Amino acid sequence: MRPITHDLLTREVTAWHQQGLIDRPLLETLLPRYESSGRFLAALLKWLGLFAIFQLGLAVLAFIAMASESALVAAMLLTAVGTGLWYFGVRFATDPRQAHPFTGSVLLTASLAAAFGVFMLLQIALLGDDSAGRNVPLIVLLTGVLATLTAYRYHLRWPLLLGLLLFFHGLGAWHAYGGHGAYFAHIQDERLMAVAALVAIGLGLWHERRLELGPLRRCIGFGGLYLIFGLLYLNLSLWFLTLPRGPLAWVLTFTAASIAQIIVGARLHDARFTGFGIVFLAIDLYTRYYERFWDSLSLGLFFLLGGTLAMAFGFACERWSQITPLEPRS
Repeated sequence: MRPITHDLLTREVTAWHQQGLIDRPLLETLLPRYESSGRFLAALLKWLGLFAIFQLGLAVLAFIAMASESALVAAMLLTAVGTGLWYFGVRFATDPRQAHPFTGSVLLTASLAAAFGVFMLLQIALLGDDSAGRNVPLIVLLTGVLATLTAYRYHLRWPLLLGLLLFFHGLGAWHAYGGHGAYFAHIQDERLMAVAALVAIGLGLWHERRLELGPLRRCIGFGGLYLIFGLLYLNLSLWFLTLPRGPLAWVLTFTAASIAQIIVGARLHDARFTGFGIVFLAIDLYTRYYERFWDSLSLGLFFLLGGTLAMAFGFACERWSQITPLEPRS
């Protein structure tokens, strides 16, 4: 922010307070937002301080749990800490002044991580140490349910995003960084994931076009999250079913689904459908091109021919969009 702009805004809000238009708490909320110098360093120090306090707390809890040699005691301690994190996270995130919105999101995330740890410790306490690696997808789903309940109870989008992420990962999706620029992703059952994603897309449309205009009007944006996650995991599932050199039926299904999303986006005037459709149609075409020509062409010719085809296809689409008139939006 330019110094002259900062001085102008500071004078204006101070004058509003002196004229009685705003109260003291609102003045104290507005003034720091106009400060630009040193904000990044202050935010960095705050995050580092929160992280250090959190790590120290975990170290103390781990020491107590190891001394007691009881998974149940550790679960009770972690439950107390997680409940506190959840309580203060909700308070910060729902504060009308929004004095600490990001801190609230961090505390809510930490409380959900603590809930996952509590479920794991309870399983160990009830079933023994050999059960540590069992039922992890179920525990992930339970943690996602807690996140979703928090989101709907307090009308917060961030817990819903975490809940949807945990839900789809609980169904069998995972990803990891393999080092040296390699990134791995896998879906355990692509067909089941595709069905769940279709349900999420339908729920998102219903949520956005019905519920958010009626009883859930305070949950604006929730339907969009369902829709985006559904489109993402639907396309990923269909793409993975075509790899490597999958059956022709799944290749045609993936291509038809991508084209259908573009058409639906045009009909509904929804850029989310159009964007996902274009992106994954391009991925589909490049995958087929790679499978067909990677081993038979030199590297230079492969990229030259691929770039030329992509430019020709894009030019044709642009020409077609200019010739075809757009339907007026009702």
